[in-house]
Amino acid sequence: MTLLVISESQPIYRKTDLVDLARTGIETKYLREIQEMSSLTDKELSDILPISQRQLSRYAADHKLNKEITSHLIQLVDLFQKGFQLFGQHKFKQWIRTKNKVLSNNTPVELMDTSIGIEMIEDVIGRIEHGVYS
Repeated sequence: MTLLVISESQPIYRKTDLVDLARTGIETKYLREIQEMSSLTDKELSDILPISQRQLSRYAADHKLNKEITSHLIQLVDLFQKGFQLFGQHKFKQWIRTKNKVLSNNTPVELMDTSIGIEMIEDVIGRIEHGVYS
């Protein structure tokens, strides 16, 4: 279901597996893999997640992130998967940093800090996918 492994001990087969993973927490070591996949900078990631760069850097690689952060990361990975499928990796990485009129002239990356923002971005992706002007 996801583009990358975000838990070696919990394979993802169904949405309920993602709920279990959110409750258990993703280990901090997977943040680097998510960053590489998404091309999000340290600053962008700390702006998106409800945690500071400094705090993230203090965690050991096997530290489990809390439910809120893990849930947000799962949503981000899912968003990037959808974007990559529609645009391709390179173009999607450019698109998320381009102002979008439908998003009130915000760049998609500026809205990734909330679930509502991620849903708005997914809505735009869905509209583009179906040929609706966005």
